[in-house]
Order: sequence, then C-alpha cells, then structure tokens
Amino acid sequence: MRPGNTVRWLALLFVVAASACSGSSSHNAKTPTTTGTTQSTTSTTEAALVAAARAAVQQDHRMSVRVLWTNSVPAHPRATAGPALAVLRHSVAARARRGIRVRLLAERFRVISVHLDPSYERATAVVQDPQRVRPYGRDGRPLGRAVVLNERARLELRRVGSSMRFVVWKVTPIK
Repeated sequence: MRPGNTVRWLALLFVVAASACSGSSSHNAKTPTTTGTTQSTTSTTEAALVAAARAAVQQDHRMSVRVLWTNSVPAHPRATAGPALAVLRHSVAARARRGIRVRLLAERFRVISVHLDPSYERATAVVQDPQRVRPYGRDGRPLGRAVVLNERARLELRRVGSSMRFVVWKVTPIK
C-alpha cells in the first residue's frame, strides 16, 4: 500500500469509528472528529498536489528531451504553458534554422524539491540534470564531441483550473 493510500485509509477509518462512537448529541463530542478529519484531509490534499506538481515536472522533462531531438513542439503540450512554452518554441526554431538536433546520451534528472504556495494555486520546483549530450547536423552526422552539462533550474508551476493538474509556467536557470 502506498503512503498516500495509507493516510486516506486511516482518515476513513477514523471518520467511521468516530461516527459509530458519537451516540451523544453533545457538540463537544463531535468537535475533535471534525478537526482531525480536516487536518488529515488537508495533508492528503497537499500531498496529492505535491505529487501532481512533481508529475508535471517529470512530464515536461520527457517532452523537452524529445523536443531536443525532433525539433518540434507538440501543439498543446499537457505539462508546459505560458512563458516556458514560448521559450521552448523559440529555441526549437533557432536550432531548426541552424540545422542542429541534440541527442541526449546520458542523464540523471531529479527533482530536488517541490514547494506549494499557501494558496495551492502555484508551486515551485528545483531540479538538477547532470547530462551528456551531442549535437547532430541535418544529415544525422555528429557535430563535434559530446558535451557534459550539469543544469540546475527553478521551475514555477501553475495549477490548471480547479483540477489537481499543474503546468510548468516559467523556467529560471540556477548558477
């Protein structure tokens, strides 16, 4: 059982046990149940939102790796929007004009941290991506040697509507 499921199961068990034991009509007897359930629901919601933000970052990364090689951005990417999408499209156009494609040879991408805004409408993630890449020309031949990079970035994410889905909105390199 995953940790998120355990929390939900315990919260449900707590609610069922509390409702079975609340034979009296006293308001004080019900107060702890409501408070405990609200706190559990809030932490469960927060954990689900952090997981959704993390999933958006992973999905954005997978798409970005594909875009490096194909030099084409999907019409409506699921995990990227706003200024981040505009910058991605601009860099793809510049590489395509120069006739360069980039192949990822090795990487160790990881999400270092994810922080939710108190409003739950925005999140910030810090990622690190040590990688080895090699540029290729239009004809498919390598251009020079492989390059080792250690990229770090701060990603600003925004929540889409009232759903649990986030999109990467802005990417800022960290030096």
